[in-house]
Amino acid sequence: MPDLSTQYMGLTLRNPIIVSSCDLTKSVSGIKKCADAGAGAVVLKSIFEEQFLIKGDIPEGGSSIHPEALDYLRSGGLLEYAPQKVCQTIMEAKKEVDIPLMASINCQTPKLWPSFARQIYDAGADALELNIYLLPIDLDVPGSDYENTHIEILRKVKKEVPIPVSVKLVSQITSIPNFARRLADEGADALVFFNWFLEPDIDVNSRKTRNIKGKGNFFQSLRWVALLADRLSCDIASSGGVKNSDDIIKQILAGASGVQACSVFYERGLDEINLLLEGIRDWMKDKRFDSIDEFRGHLSFHRQKLSFKGLGEAEKYFRVQYLKTYSKFD
Repeated sequence: MPDLSTQYMGLTLRNPIIVSSCDLTKSVSGIKKCADAGAGAVVLKSIFEEQFLIKGDIPEGGSSIHPEALDYLRSGGLLEYAPQKVCQTIMEAKKEVDIPLMASINCQTPKLWPSFARQIYDAGADALELNIYLLPIDLDVPGSDYENTHIEILRKVKKEVPIPVSVKLVSQITSIPNFARRLADEGADALVFFNWFLEPDIDVNSRKTRNIKGKGNFFQSLRWVALLADRLSCDIASSGGVKNSDDIIKQILAGASGVQACSVFYERGLDEINLLLEGIRDWMKDKRFDSIDEFRGHLSFHRQKLSFKGLGEAEKYFRVQYLKTYSKFD
């Protein structure tokens, strides 16, 4: 029987399938269902700083609290203790399952990142995923400033907690390789490619803007996993667009240590996890692989043993591949 266990951020996972942050992982019962279905790990549903304002943990109106005190609470005074429900979920889930539990946080207030991280660590989380999203809309702020903000958040969190910390990135980064290396050098234990937030849309009848759920782009994740695997001092996980066991195998061949998925489980149910694992095992038997490590990264950019200096010859490589692909249509 092929061994599907894998190492991710120093944690031992029984298999590389990670149920990503979603409603399936927001409760103890949901986490237990994921574990019982065979998941290697779960990322708890992300907690966003804003949700505590929206849901009423900090009253928006009709309160007897003095306005100045309310301003203080909104500035972070009470928010520092906001993730209590998530912490309770972690503590209870740790008693029910034996797979790694990874929490996910998204803040806007700088001091809340380490505060949330500490509470989550104290609750017993095995790892933490930083769900950072800073949309660059200011004409006067260069991209480097946004990247530096990511670095500063990571530094503060790493100083606060000893558990592994990953950073889930968005694809809209000027230079993903350079930024990824900076994050790895600053202590990120893993990088996750990519985060798929809400996308903008316009209702032409009402002439109003609206948001629609973003969809993961499997091939975009695959590209960057393959390009950066074994070139950074941290692990890499993929996220987005997984539909079958072949997709998971592709990401591992590209160099992924873990593969996050959730949409496929919404569509087909958590029993799909076992079918995905069976598909991986069957493929490994057919190819005579006894463990995941035997084929991880075989098709990564690094393992192709290209000899290049800087990006000069690498650009030629991609240009050649482009020509080969499109020449088929001539």
